[in-house]
Amino acid sequence: MKGLTIIFTVLMLTTGTLTAFGQQKAAPIQSVAQHDDDMNVINAGQSGRGEPMSEEKRAEIRKKIEIVRIWRLTEALKLDANTSAKLSSLLSSLDRQRRDIQREQMGTLKMLQQSLKSPKLEESRIKSDLDKLEKNHRAMQELRNNEMSSLKNFLTIEQQARYVIFQQEFMREMRGMIHGARGTGR
Repeated sequence: MKGLTIIFTVLMLTTGTLTAFGQQKAAPIQSVAQHDDDMNVINAGQSGRGEPMSEEKRAEIRKKIEIVRIWRLTEALKLDANTSAKLSSLLSSLDRQRRDIQREQMGTLKMLQQSLKSPKLEESRIKSDLDKLEKNHRAMQELRNNEMSSLKNFLTIEQQARYVIFQQEFMREMRGMIHGARGTGR
């Protein structure tokens, strides 16, 4: 019975998430990327209705996706409840850190764009922005390294391999749904 409740909850959350994505019209192309390779939203831009998507709406969608991801990871890796809770906690912490880095990255990219549009180029400002971008790139790589080393503490070798494959497939699936909902699908 508990399994049916979990499945029903996940299906409802997935349906709600897909409905939210499906109600959006194609967003205008932004000059900066919409999401990173880890499928974290770094610039939601327009919601497709002419107004920016609210932070609350983004957080709601992100939460639903994370619930589905953890549930599917638990199934794919055949995790027990304790290991699933550890994985959920780790991924939640890493995702928060990624969002913080990406938020800073987006702000730096915008400042860099403004610097380049300025009639008088300030090389020191541009160099500073480039240094920040490099620092953020290193921080993001360090998070990836920490993720893999942390997983080794509580996942078996087989589960680690399944995790890597799952992450790639899940990100591809989410990108496809996002692009499809925006009308830019592959």
